[in-house]
Amino acid sequence: DDESRFGISYETNICPWNEDHELLMLTVGTKDVDLEYVGNNFVFLIDSSGSMNSYDKGVMAIDSFKLLAETLTEDDRVSIVTYSGSSATILDSCPGNKYSKICKALDSIKFGGGTNGSGGITAAYELAAENFMEGGNNRVIIASDGDMNLGITSQSGLTELITEQKETGVFLTVLGYGSGNYSDANMESIADCGNGNYYYIDCLEEAERVLVDKLKQTTVTVAKDVKIQLEFNPARVSGYRLIGYENRMLEAKDFNDDKKDAGEI
Repeated sequence: DDESRFGISYETNICPWNEDHELLMLTVGTKDVDLEYVGNNFVFLIDSSGSMNSYDKGVMAIDSFKLLAETLTEDDRVSIVTYSGSSATILDSCPGNKYSKICKALDSIKFGGGTNGSGGITAAYELAAENFMEGGNNRVIIASDGDMNLGITSQSGLTELITEQKETGVFLTVLGYGSGNYSDANMESIADCGNGNYYYIDCLEEAERVLVDKLKQTTVTVAKDVKIQLEFNPARVSGYRLIGYENRMLEAKDFNDDKKDAGEI
């Protein structure tokens, strides 16, 4: 039932940068869900522009997707789209157990040119919709450094595009790579607006944690647009601030507005 669907755990500790303050960490979780496995419809969307041409970006992105591909079965489908100046489909709905074929397509990617991220996003969602798996996990997984300089380039324009695309029922995982010109704001805002998850990948160990271990926890959406309201006892807490998720804060009036977008669990 709804009352036992969610659980909240917490822990407190002394704040490391101010011992007069305490840190409270809240974790929201769900009970285990036992569903019949239907399969994954994955579209790997890979930024193949010139800015990705380094080991910590393009090479690591390709190796990350190989880690995920190793875990897939014949019930899964994989498509691969790349984008630089334009988008290209280099693999269309391949069975997940064709590991060698998936790797061959990944290894064929060459990096160079500008970054038309909006064109790649549109192509990837169209492909996900064409191969939509009813009852399955339909998901675009984008790997990029967030540096988009062709097509729609503004953060607001990209988020509007993603907001439209999420209505297809396709979910989103955003993987950020690299440093230097890395655009964290672009990547996080895209994930937020696309019923998505956002991760920064700085090594293959983190890629394995995200794409092999953690992805299994995010393939079943238990609830959409979840809002959590927390009230402190003023006799015990004189003031507080939120660390992390600042861009997801809601006004009090938004809690009763069902049209207000919120997070997925």
